[in-house]
Amino acid sequence: MISAIAYRLLQAVPTLLGVSVLVFFLLTLTGDPVRQMLGPEASAEAIRQLRHELRLDQPAAWRYFSWLKGLMEGDFGRSYTTRRPVAETLREKLPATIELAATVMFLATLISILIATLSVRKPGGWFDGGARTVIFIFLAMPSFWLGIELIILFSRKFPLFPPAGRGQEGLGDHLAHLALPALTLGIGTSASLCRILRAALLDVLNTDYIRTAYAKGLAPRAVLVRHALRNALIPYVTLSGLSIAALLEGSIVVETVFAWPGIGLMMIDAIKSRDAPTAMAGVLLVAVIYVAVNMIVDVLYVVIDPRVRLEGGAKA
Repeated sequence: MISAIAYRLLQAVPTLLGVSVLVFFLLTLTGDPVRQMLGPEASAEAIRQLRHELRLDQPAAWRYFSWLKGLMEGDFGRSYTTRRPVAETLREKLPATIELAATVMFLATLISILIATLSVRKPGGWFDGGARTVIFIFLAMPSFWLGIELIILFSRKFPLFPPAGRGQEGLGDHLAHLALPALTLGIGTSASLCRILRAALLDVLNTDYIRTAYAKGLAPRAVLVRHALRNALIPYVTLSGLSIAALLEGSIVVETVFAWPGIGLMMIDAIKSRDAPTAMAGVLLVAVIYVAVNMIVDVLYVVIDPRVRLEGGAKA
């Protein structure tokens, strides 16, 4: 197990390096942050001085390897716009994004398991048909459109929840601010997870060992929960891992719509201002989380089904 995890970590290194190189040079090619910071009326001397302070007068390759060297020492560099260490900004913004993603995944997991197990008890019945219809409707909704509609409905027409921010006045205020962003991301996530779990459960319920369990006189609920659900979890766990990565991507849009002060909003602001150190740190952090989640999913395969082997020559 340990050797397999170490092998996966080594495989992740080229991926993370490739992501950092791509983001750095794309930001370098999209514009000059100094001119954007100082405005079109800035003098040539002011531009030259600020470029020198930010070391933007150095070759792009030198700046990248200098950033990479600092990263190896735990230094993400300093923001071009705020001049603060990027690591401090990440420590401030990351908890909000983790809180939003964790809330969404917790609720989406509960809802998807509940709806999927109820649907497969009577496939083709009224509940199953209604659930499938709702799932396809939710899957078709873009998160930015859904977020705006929820703001109009629950913050304007029916002022139940605040439209933006994270909330600073106690737990109740905080949960009220969390409700709409979590609902926006949770609707699509729940629909995706429910769809894949329902399909996996239907496949498992048609296998011979499930028919044998019924023939032995086991209760339908026991067969569904103890036998079918566990064997249907491998594709479900796979999609759950991908959903976490999708949540990090979707949070960029949702955090912008709701002004939620997380990594997504930070990255959008950094890209707008051509703040390469901040944008690179955000993208690299998302890539690291994506790799870590996929590794956790691989380990969960083994927990669910001991017959699964991890790559790298180690038996789970």
